[in-house]
Amino acid sequence: MPTEPFHPSRVSAAERVVEKYMRLPFLAVALALLPVAATAQEETPPPSDVAVETIGLKPGEARTFVLRPGGHHQLLVPAAIDDQGAISVSYTDTAGKSAITVTSALGPMTYKVLSDPTGSGGYVDAGTFTMRGNGTATTETFNRDLGAIVVGEFKQAG
Repeated sequence: MPTEPFHPSRVSAAERVVEKYMRLPFLAVALALLPVAATAQEETPPPSDVAVETIGLKPGEARTFVLRPGGHHQLLVPAAIDDQGAISVSYTDTAGKSAITVTSALGPMTYKVLSDPTGSGGYVDAGTFTMRGNGTATTETFNRDLGAIVVGEFKQAG
């Protein structure tokens, strides 16, 4: 017996209702799993050498990194000083006076510094600064010991 090709108009209303409601459990499960999948994706930590949004430095330390987008955060990925887009930050403290030197060729950018002068973990705002971004070093000096610092929130100046 030859079969006729399928045509939507030949499906009864009852069959369409059954088909529609058969899909609902699958749709419900898929929708229920969406937040779990999104949370798992957001909670995947970056590699151990990648900082999220800020880097911490103690006197005498220096770090070089490139900025990369990451989920809802800015990632600071370790790099060589001659890598394209590299930003180098060094921090010194001599005789109770601190200096932060930033070098990059990314164009003028602002960045924020938090300091922990007492070593208690209570970071305070040390200021927002602008680096030249033309490949020459920009140094900010402080007539006080900043203690440990956190540098971050890099944004194009303008």
